[in-house]
Amino acid sequence: MFFPQWLLAGALALPAAGMAAEALSLSPEQARTLGVRFQTLTAAAALELSAHARVVLRPDAQAVIAAPYAGAVPRLLVALGQSVRAGQAVAAFASPQFYEARRALAEAESQARLARQSLARDQSLYDEGIIAASRWQATQARATEATAMAQARRAELTASGLQLAGNETLLLAPRAGVVTEVLVQPGARVEASAPLLRVADPKALELDLLLGREVPLPRVGDRVQVSTRNAIGQVAGMAPVGDGSAGMRVRVALSQTGALRLGESVTATLQLAQDKADNKAQPTAGERQRIPAAALVHWQGQTGVFLATDQGVHFAPLAVEASDEATAVVRGALPPQARIAVTGIAALKGLLAGGE
Repeated sequence: MFFPQWLLAGALALPAAGMAAEALSLSPEQARTLGVRFQTLTAAAALELSAHARVVLRPDAQAVIAAPYAGAVPRLLVALGQSVRAGQAVAAFASPQFYEARRALAEAESQARLARQSLARDQSLYDEGIIAASRWQATQARATEATAMAQARRAELTASGLQLAGNETLLLAPRAGVVTEVLVQPGARVEASAPLLRVADPKALELDLLLGREVPLPRVGDRVQVSTRNAIGQVAGMAPVGDGSAGMRVRVALSQTGALRLGESVTATLQLAQDKADNKAQPTAGERQRIPAAALVHWQGQTGVFLATDQGVHFAPLAVEASDEATAVVRGALPPQARIAVTGIAALKGLLAGGE
């Protein structure tokens, strides 16, 4: 780039060596002549970014009611959209395996009862010195095994979610909520573990955000807001998208669901908290700031901005975290109310290079 000799000789005082590290003295008249315009950056407690979000259920907000054994569903007792209580009967269920499990439980409880009686008898005999210690130990082992078997049979029946009601066996809801899916027809035969119904709490919502590679990543605990729905939450976790796009999935736990509805798509505002140094007068090198993309300068292998200070204009290196055609998100130690050049960048680069 070519600059008039009068401007190079008298308008700016350039150092003879180490010019990139020195400040250039630039008057307002000289800035106007070169077309240099500065913009003052306004400090903010947080950097706000907009992102697309989908309203989904929390992982703990839904439950699948599955067939505990192979059998049949003679009738359904609830319908789609119906509210149910925890422990409420949702379907009739018929399976020979259920009765076999009850028989096995009765047998195990009977064996455990006999083992306890033998244990009490042999303990008395052992205390009187009538039987050997080996027999007493064998009786203890049998009692322990019988008790464990009864507990296992009892746990199996409890986990099945089935309950006898007269001559009918009923399948119970494991949690309260609304029936969101009915996956079986009355009278159908099903295999063990086949899903029959899905129950969910429609108020237990969270946000699922998808951030592209050009967007700076939030941190766990950063505030998220959906102003159009009066919803507020915080970033609870992040995971990379497995499609090779370098995107990130962000899970937002909501403290206030507002008017959000399951399944809708909304625009969420992320407030990326700034790092705070002990000395509040000087930002740390880790702070994020949004600046005009036109202000970015590539100089001697570094990226930064031209910063105006009391000593003049100098190059300030920054770490660019994300950028598009309009704005860039950077990290760096910019002073409060920093004034950076947004036009005339080429002229300033030429002056730093000695006007060549």
